[in-house]
Amino acid sequence: MATILNSWSSGVVQRYVDILTDAGFKAVFGDQRNKDVLIDFLNAILPEERQIKDLEYATTEIPGFALESKSVRLDLRCTGDDGTKFIVEMQRSSQYNFFKRCVEYAAKVYDSGTSRGGDYDIAPVYFIGILGEDMKFDRSNPVWKDRYVSTYNFREKETLEFAEETICINFVELYRFKKELKDCRSMVEKWCYSLKHVGKLQELPKELQIHAFERLFEACEIAKFSVEKKLQYEKDMITERDYKNILATAHDDGFEAGRTEGLAEGKAEGKIEVARTMKAKGLETALIAELTGLPEEEIMKA
Repeated sequence: MATILNSWSSGVVQRYVDILTDAGFKAVFGDQRNKDVLIDFLNAILPEERQIKDLEYATTEIPGFALESKSVRLDLRCTGDDGTKFIVEMQRSSQYNFFKRCVEYAAKVYDSGTSRGGDYDIAPVYFIGILGEDMKFDRSNPVWKDRYVSTYNFREKETLEFAEETICINFVELYRFKKELKDCRSMVEKWCYSLKHVGKLQELPKELQIHAFERLFEACEIAKFSVEKKLQYEKDMITERDYKNILATAHDDGFEAGRTEGLAEGKAEGKIEVARTMKAKGLETALIAELTGLPEEEIMKA
């Protein structure tokens, strides 16, 4: 049985990175030397007809649709050996309009595949979102019991006919995954367990002693990082902790300001006060818009 340790309370030094942090995700899946680990994970999630033989890493920055539009930066973007595009995003905290953001990112990548001559023979785009928190999806239907991977694509309403392979949105909902390792039967369940708990483990559990997970744990082992990679990982972790602290402080300060004004019930004035506080803390306009639900134009005027 795998023993999960809390390194903060037990004083045990963390052996493996927490892959659900930005720094951990980047250190493992963003390192091209771990391409085989990424391929093994994606092949466990993707349908049988979309299995990957090889990948090439691509730029993570996607330009806007128009000159005045902002570019977006993805967590990870790859191209399969057959031209299929893959976007892999790790989302640890809840976010407003998350599904729409995923569709927008996938659409930008899909649009970038259009040739200048107007040829619409565009390679499909698969978006894979690894979710550490509840994104407010409706999972009340019993059909979602013991289902942790979901797939959204274009289908005909009545026949469910899948006419063309264009954009496919996939989510791996780790926040809903509660199984113990001894109860994990499928590769998907074992991947869910590994991704969720690797940062808290001190060794590779015997139930996961197959090549795919041996490579995953090897890629996550901090002691095996090069000096340069370890320094970058530690720097990224410090930045991530500072950013979360700023965000939490801004939220608390903004909520208190709204409460003092008697506007904590979600009125527009209270949201604007929260936005002002977040701006003062240095948060970007786009992030403030996602957190408050206010339009960017209104935030810029606040």
